[in-house]
Amino acid sequence: MKLSQVFFPIFLFFLVSQAKSTTDMISQTCKSCAAKSKIFDYNFCVSSLNNSPISLPSPTNLSSLALVPMLQALDNATATASTIQQLLILDDDGGLRGACLRDCLELYEDATDRLEEAVRVFITRIELGTVNVMVSAAMESAVTCENGFRERDDGDDDGDGDGGGGGEMTWTSPVGGENHKLFEFGQIALCIINMMSASVTTSVSL
Repeated sequence: MKLSQVFFPIFLFFLVSQAKSTTDMISQTCKSCAAKSKIFDYNFCVSSLNNSPISLPSPTNLSSLALVPMLQALDNATATASTIQQLLILDDDGGLRGACLRDCLELYEDATDRLEEAVRVFITRIELGTVNVMVSAAMESAVTCENGFRERDDGDDDGDGDGGGGGEMTWTSPVGGENHKLFEFGQIALCIINMMSASVTTSVSL
């Protein structure tokens, strides 16, 4: 069973109790997020938010919308940890590749724990600042895993996540696709959480 399914009963209540009819909310949300970042993938955002990991209608408010990428990130992190375990069984020669994979496994196990807690905190207490920190930490796990392989390959150890050349992040490790997806799910979740935070701040100031 996917970990996201564990949260299904609570998520159902959360969605139904707060749902509002909002036309084109997913598209507008993704457009707003893409306008704030050059590396934000609008198409990936729309596709992700239209494909909830649990069987429910499309979310119709920011609160329910934010849960979708968090649950997707959780499933991604769980599956990637299993993938890394299999890679270690099949291809661990005790060298640098194996060392990088072992580091990544620890990072993904930590990311899974943080994302599980992020979902619980979001659903039960809606502490947006705490959720932001946890999701950000999970994203950093993906970047750190990817950079571990890059440092092995080309000696880039500056830790800035740009491959040492100041360019866009590339994802070419044995789990590069998984790392990239976790990062993108995190981007979506953080953008929506920040929208919610801004909405709360505006409401308080009025």
